[in-house]
Amino acid sequence: MLTKIREASSGWVLGLVIGPIIVLFAFWGINGYFTGRTDTYAARITIKSGWFGTGIGAKYKDISQDEFRKQFENERQQKRNELKEKFDEAKFDGIANKREVMDHIVQRDLLDAAAERDGIAVSAQQLFDAIAAEPAFQVEGRFDKDRYKALLSMQNPPQTPTQYEAGKRDDILWETLPNEIGASGIAAGSDIDDAIRLSEQKRDLRYLPVPAPASASSPTDAELQSWYEAHAAGYRTQEQVALEYLDLDASKITVPTTVDDQTLHQRYDEQKNRFIEPEQRLASHILINVPANADAAVEKTAQAKAAAIAAQARAPGADFAALARANSQDEGSKNLGGDLGWLSQGVIEQKAFATALYALKPGQISDPVRTAEGWHVIQLRDIRQGRQIPFESVRAELERDELKDAREKLYNDMSSKLVDLTLKDSTTLAPAARELGLPIQKTPLFTRAGGTGIAADPKVLAAAFSASVLEDGNTSDEIDIGKNHDHMIVIRDAQHLPVKTLPFQEVHDRVLADLQANRRATAAKSAADALLVRANKGESLEALATSIASVVQTSAGVTRNLTTPSADLIAVGFRLPRPVPGKAPQVAIASLAPDTYALVEVAKVQDGDPSTTDPATRGMLRKRYAQVLRGSLDVSAYIEALRDEFPVQIAEDRL
Repeated sequence: MLTKIREASSGWVLGLVIGPIIVLFAFWGINGYFTGRTDTYAARITIKSGWFGTGIGAKYKDISQDEFRKQFENERQQKRNELKEKFDEAKFDGIANKREVMDHIVQRDLLDAAAERDGIAVSAQQLFDAIAAEPAFQVEGRFDKDRYKALLSMQNPPQTPTQYEAGKRDDILWETLPNEIGASGIAAGSDIDDAIRLSEQKRDLRYLPVPAPASASSPTDAELQSWYEAHAAGYRTQEQVALEYLDLDASKITVPTTVDDQTLHQRYDEQKNRFIEPEQRLASHILINVPANADAAVEKTAQAKAAAIAAQARAPGADFAALARANSQDEGSKNLGGDLGWLSQGVIEQKAFATALYALKPGQISDPVRTAEGWHVIQLRDIRQGRQIPFESVRAELERDELKDAREKLYNDMSSKLVDLTLKDSTTLAPAARELGLPIQKTPLFTRAGGTGIAADPKVLAAAFSASVLEDGNTSDEIDIGKNHDHMIVIRDAQHLPVKTLPFQEVHDRVLADLQANRRATAAKSAADALLVRANKGESLEALATSIASVVQTSAGVTRNLTTPSADLIAVGFRLPRPVPGKAPQVAIASLAPDTYALVEVAKVQDGDPSTTDPATRGMLRKRYAQVLRGSLDVSAYIEALRDEFPVQIAEDRL
């Protein structure tokens, strides 16, 4: 028997039995049988399903808890800066808001998955066009590479072009699909007519103010105490801190006011190449545009046209400026006869254009030159030779730069010492203050919404309420608050007042006022509810007015955007149905003030008239309706479809 088993185990039988087991071990790993796996993701998107309903072969995109927390804290800071003292920390931390933030992250990753599935990518030209269009990176309306790099280096933290462009590429990709879908929305003429009728609709509203009920008896001490305990959250102080800090500002560092000539001459000699006026060329051109997606026929036609213009321009007595005004498709230079002014090689963005221009002699006309814009015919009119700028002409600039460098060097030395000294002893600012001759300054108390001075800076707020500073009592890392990385502070917690519930006796008058206001509002609403019951049984507003010694009032021709008599009354009035001849109008309750209500009914509805809308406005409405209303619905449906295709799991307990 043992012999037979041994023989069978060495043949194909063993392969059938052991083979699947080996495959399973290959996919899961033997370690998976002996150790449990703990998932830590905050959300998981299934990009590719597994085989046979298992996880084998599945592909996931996990959103980590750290990624979620980072985004959530960014949102918190934005809301805090936006709402200031109205920011509600507890409401923001609620699960509903956490779900909303996570939904934004999930939507972004779903769009990534859809782009990968459909082979959609952001081209280099799209990326360049988007960056070049940002006003911050432009000088005199044109993209400036040096300004671009300088502004990125001034970010906190500094960014390289590669880092910025990676983020920008993602932004473009996440916008492309929704924008394309939104732009594809179509609005029929009847849709626009309906939108005009509704948006420009006017209504005559009749309303009956309900007098406030007589004041109830004063609350007892027990009732006040009960209200106070039930609404304790409303009688709490806000968390506050006061800071002590050291402020190192380069603009306030004392440096010499003048520099000797020997030092300036040495600087001039070292930087001679900087003070050279490059050769410049006075150029004109004629541009024949070629669309980015042009086919071969369009390309060939444009090239032939440019070649014909070049031949005309070379003819004896030809007027290049006249040819440019008649033929050029460069709107910026066409009316100037194609004049581009004096150009140096370093400012010409298109390499082919620069090469062609610098190959010409004065008076010559180039053959057609292809750039990203199309075909150019170039005329070189004159050459201005380069020259070395003399020392005396740039002496003031050299002195300014020398003093600036001296200030920057001193600032860098002092900032390094400040960091070293505060790291050496993170429990006090005194040693750094003595060593650097800086005063220890203090702020008044302020809340998480911010305060004045440095307490208004979001970076300072984040550090002031961080666990390291607030709970552990450490000095903060350096905080860069200068536009040019030339101003920094370090802070410490000088005083911390945590949230606390105010004693009942201290807020007694507030509790009394709040309870009485609540009772007035409740009684007023009850009175209005009782009148509404009577109105629904058939009593008219006039009959009800007589019974409560009030008067029915009318607001005629009101539109949706009015706020008088109250925004709520207008909103309720526009939610009510149109009056039907022969039937009593429907009545509803609207708020006039926190403790004042009214019954309201619609007396007349006058729709907007589509025939009075001019064609331009109608076209704008059609576009807006298609994109904002129809388009937004299409985008929402698209995102929901992606959720079905790429299932999403959100671990709410980890948010």
